[in-house]
Amino acid sequence: MGRHHLFAISAPIFWSISGITVRFMEGATAWQINFYRSSSLAVFVFVFLALRYGTGVHRMLKESGSIAIFAGLILSGAMICNIVALVHTTVANAVLVMAGGPILAAVVGKIVLKEETSPILWISIVLALVGIAVMVGGNYSQDRLFGDLVALVGVVFFGFYAVAIRYGKATDMTPAVMFGGISGAVVAGVMCFATNTGFSAPVTDIYLCLMLGIIQLGIGSVLFAIAAQSVPAVGLTLYALGEPLLAPLWAWLGVGEATGFLTFIGGGILISGLLLHVFSSRTE
Repeated sequence: MGRHHLFAISAPIFWSISGITVRFMEGATAWQINFYRSSSLAVFVFVFLALRYGTGVHRMLKESGSIAIFAGLILSGAMICNIVALVHTTVANAVLVMAGGPILAAVVGKIVLKEETSPILWISIVLALVGIAVMVGGNYSQDRLFGDLVALVGVVFFGFYAVAIRYGKATDMTPAVMFGGISGAVVAGVMCFATNTGFSAPVTDIYLCLMLGIIQLGIGSVLFAIAAQSVPAVGLTLYALGEPLLAPLWAWLGVGEATGFLTFIGGGILISGLLLHVFSSRTE
């Protein structure tokens, strides 16, 4: 197994700690978490790009162009939805619902990029929809329904982000992550003012938010971006499934947050649909 494959495996491990980290926070609101996480992410990615490209970083940012900016705007929506969902529903529901992003990306890719699709993709879509319906339906009479619905919105953002990245694959699209951090920080900052929560949060929470931006999202995204240079898209999608599988485990081990029966069943159906999509793509 090459270095890039190890990077692809490691990235979802970093991504999977978001849920348990949010659970450890004492009082930070979803908008405060998003502000500090997005801000630190933007700074981290800029420093990474500066170290990687040196004096050529300005040229590289220019080459990524409007596509990277557009992709970043969409990514910020997915990141914001991820945190809001984690605050309002279980870790398992939040990450499993958003795991449907690759299938939605395949559908959007067919429409926007005229990419080929197989009949098996539609079976995968049905399985994903059934799995999500089971999970969300299980929270219908609970306060967690709002979080599940926000996670569904996040799936839409992620699907379009994945297509935007593929559209601009001729250049390094890592700047999209930086632009996502910038736009996410702006939106979250405005909402901190609009909701009168301000930026004052427990110091421990702020440190955890910075860790989310630098380690959980920053390092994870950089590793995945490097891996994408040589690891096939099918393999990347398969490795990315490590996040929805590991995140509920960390929440259970860390704070005793158990996965509900319907979430377990629905998540299993959704993952089956994703695996079917992955392995059918391998043979195309």
